[in-house]
Amino acid sequence: MFNFMMDMGNYEERKVDRYEEGDVFVSTARCSDGQKPFETAVARPEYNDGKMVIVEMYDTEADAQVGHCNWVKTMTSDDLPDYLRDCGNAGISRLIDLVGGEEAMIFPRQESNHVLD
Repeated sequence: MFNFMMDMGNYEERKVDRYEEGDVFVSTARCSDGQKPFETAVARPEYNDGKMVIVEMYDTEADAQVGHCNWVKTMTSDDLPDYLRDCGNAGISRLIDLVGGEEAMIFPRQESNHVLD
């Protein structure tokens, strides 16, 4: 469950792709603690107080690259999703889901006063 500690300090080796512009962040990387070996995390002020949400997991690096591009389009769109749902890839996320219920994994879009560059 705590294999995520193996991912500390080696992001550049694990990274599939990364997008960061203004307040929008999308990162796709290999992970050691997931049900699947790759995942995409997104962050934007309108969701989860700007903290990352793991939104999708993948079996292959090729699938992860396609997913990354799709999430960049989604998170830079003028028509943002009503909510983000943590996909629960990591062991610790599955524990949160069990304790807090599914609601703990859903992050509704909030109004933001942030201006994108």
